[in-house]
Amino acid sequence: MKKKYMNNIKYKNDTNIILAGKDKNNEPSFVNSPIHRGSTVLFKKVADMKKNIKNKNSQILSYGRFGSPSTFEFERAIAKIDEGYSAVATSSGTAAIVASLLAVLKTGDHILMTDSAYGVSRNLAKGLLSNMGITTTFYKPNIGKEITNLIQLNTKLIFMESPGSLTFEIQNIPLLVELAKKHNLITIIDNTWATSLFFKPFYNGIDISIQSATKYIVGHSDAMLGVITTNKKYTSCIREAAHNLGSCPGPEDIYLGIRGLKTLSIRLQKHQENAFKVIEWLKTQQEVNKILYPAMPDNIGYKIWKRDFIGASGLFGITLKNTKKSLVNKMLNNLKLFNMGYSWGGYESLILPVEPEKLRETYNWENNCGNLRLHIGLEDPDDLINDLKDNFTILKGI
Repeated sequence: MKKKYMNNIKYKNDTNIILAGKDKNNEPSFVNSPIHRGSTVLFKKVADMKKNIKNKNSQILSYGRFGSPSTFEFERAIAKIDEGYSAVATSSGTAAIVASLLAVLKTGDHILMTDSAYGVSRNLAKGLLSNMGITTTFYKPNIGKEITNLIQLNTKLIFMESPGSLTFEIQNIPLLVELAKKHNLITIIDNTWATSLFFKPFYNGIDISIQSATKYIVGHSDAMLGVITTNKKYTSCIREAAHNLGSCPGPEDIYLGIRGLKTLSIRLQKHQENAFKVIEWLKTQQEVNKILYPAMPDNIGYKIWKRDFIGASGLFGITLKNTKKSLVNKMLNNLKLFNMGYSWGGYESLILPVEPEKLRETYNWENNCGNLRLHIGLEDPDDLINDLKDNFTILKGI
């Protein structure tokens, strides 16, 4: 891992991730924090009860919906690793997106959203936000200074996701942040692909960072969890919005988030290592037209990825050529180790047919003969390659 972004941190990332979130004043204690289940918090004095509920946005026990000791530990840990000011946990990644946008937007506002944003973000912009009188302009993911031509008098924020959903374009985040600050715009990024370890949003000037902790942070496909990290300016409004929307994660999900966080670094390194090995094999296959993975030197976004990111996760896409959809489906149905399912970030390998051409508005996506999204898990990469090799013959019509 590159020695980068360590200016204000006493320890390196791998050590910080083990220590982050723990309450040093609560000793002696077990290695792992207990699961806290509860709704009502009991008080002995009226003054204490009123004080705590008044400060419910300050990680103080007041009522179960506003957090427990487990919730606060998870939030402290994410804020520490993100190098942000504060974090708030939500019931899912979708809840994190909704709370972040509704916290800072009002009727009459306009936002700029990357055309490669996660489908939920797009649907929110076109649905709920539109119904509230908030308009959205989608911009090309690789846009540069031309984004200033899209800024209107009522533009409030720029929403980024790098790499992009399904098509994996890398955005020039430092440039977009610089331009946003010149125009007093808020910057929000969906940082789920890279996580807090492989991209440091606040080092790069972002105001609000979103993650679906359901994916790599939990890492075992057995919990629903989201998290929002902010700078100091937006801490209160983000936490207030999450609370008002009733977006409180369950106690078991929080526990699994804390537990998953401790092994995130070693898991991400393995996901990355396995992904590189599978990609090297895919590059030799005549049925593969293009590999969509920014960490590959021949990727159009490689130079920016190399400059801004510390590593790459196990999620990427491929486009196919010279094959039929029926053969693609037959191949997918016949795989043994790769399973099909929504979401990603767990220990298992997944593969999914996707149709980005139906989502893009600012450019035409070259469909060829199909697009696949692969998540490379923690299995032996040779076994994964053999599973693909055994079934890629189906694409030839054999």
